[in-house]
Amino acid sequence: MHDGSWRDILHEYVIYGLLFKALMVDADLLAEASTKLRYKPLLEKLSFKAEREHHRYRRELHRMGRKVVNTEQLAVGYCVTARVRGQVQEAIYSVESLRAECEIRLERLIEKVDSAEEKQ
Repeated sequence: MHDGSWRDILHEYVIYGLLFKALMVDADLLAEASTKLRYKPLLEKLSFKAEREHHRYRRELHRMGRKVVNTEQLAVGYCVTARVRGQVQEAIYSVESLRAECEIRLERLIEKVDSAEEKQ
């Protein structure tokens, strides 16, 4: 695996971390709202799957000798600090692009859940 690939894994780690937290917040908000259908179980299921992906990417980073030491939302974006071979490096992501990528990953998770239910 080339040296830059850990950044791709870090990127997915960040996206799935944000996604599973956003899904739980949305599930709580929908639980308080008056809706015709119950969406909370579906959102919880999607959040669980996103959290599993988040932890899978964290384990992969750890296996590669990388560790996320801090994440922080700033006015300009989302800052992730990671320890790489003893050195501290930062990655800054645009909030808008992370939001868009979260929506793409959400669509993929929905497709996976849908196809898994069709097989049953």
